[in-house]
Amino acid sequence: TKRFPNMELCAKSGTAEVGTGQTPHAWFAGFLRNEDAPYAFVVLVENGGGGNAVAGTVAGKVLNVIVNGY
Repeated sequence: TKRFPNMELCAKSGTAEVGTGQTPHAWFAGFLRNEDAPYAFVVLVENGGGGNAVAGTVAGKVLNVIVNGY
């Protein structure tokens, strides 16, 4: 809730393994359950590491601008 204030969302994060010695890809996908802001989103950070920590943070920053204006 701290990362997504004033938003009700359904989302899933994940980490895609890419091979030995490489940093995994981070992803975060979902949608807002809000009639005023009916957005679906997918964030993929190549070789970003952990899904929620990396891609979830990017999603939070973008959605805060779109929904909350900050």
